Amino acid sequence: MDPTNQPWAHQTTDVLRVASSAGVLLLRSGADVARVEDTVARIARAYGVGEPEIYATPTGVFISLADRQTTLIKRVRSRALALDRVSAVNELSRGLVAHPVDPCEALRRIREIEDQPTPLPGWLDVPASGLAAAACTLLVGGTLPAVVPAFFANLVVQGGERVCRWIGLPDAVTDLISGANAVACAVLLNRWLGVPVGPVVAGGIMILVPGIAFTNALRDAMSGDLVSATARGLEAFLKVAALAAGVGSALFLFDGGQLP
Repeated sequence: MDPTNQPWAHQTTDVLRVASSAGVLLLRSGADVARVEDTVARIARAYGVGEPEIYATPTGVFISLADRQTTLIKRVRSRALALDRVSAVNELSRGLVAHPVDPCEALRRIREIEDQPTPLPGWLDVPASGLAAAACTLLVGGTLPAVVPAFFANLVVQGGERVCRWIGLPDAVTDLISGANAVACAVLLNRWLGVPVGPVVAGGIMILVPGIAFTNALRDAMSGDLVSATARGLEAFLKVAALAAGVGSALFLFDGGQLP
């Protein structure tokens, strides 16, 4: 069927709401800009509203239909990694291309994806993160007897990081506190059990390092989205700087900047 003959081709506002909602959800879930722009364009074309011009950055998406003199701007204020949602939105967009449904139904499905529970129970998040951090402790030179103490220390680090986000502290402050917590826990373990500080600190902050953000910045740069690449790169750099500041400050306070 010719897209321009779709029964929803004249419902420009409703279609743009669907496309923009999908784009915003992708950005909030950590998708790269190229994927966001492609998905929004697919949805708009599927409903036959014309050839859209789309410009996405990590903090917003702009959609314009020049032939209809219509523009929609959506702001994105928070981002978190949720690849299950990215996959679900991609699947939905391709389904809409093959079999378009009423825009209100499509919007309902997007909201269902946004509200869907995480793949793992919420109570398992912190223990799983602590286990991953303990494994990182082994990778950076820790010994097997240090894994269990490192696991419990990293539970404190991960729990503190989530408490900071829950009360609404800025990301930079949260990362600084997390880095300081890692050092504090490692120093206490060293004084009580003789566990080396270095591997515990490295394991504690390893999973807080923004590897995905760096990867997305490089992908955006290679795709020619230089504004997005710069923004993501700066965001990742600030996160690393805050972690380093927290670690350095805590080391200086506890042991004059030296690892026991």
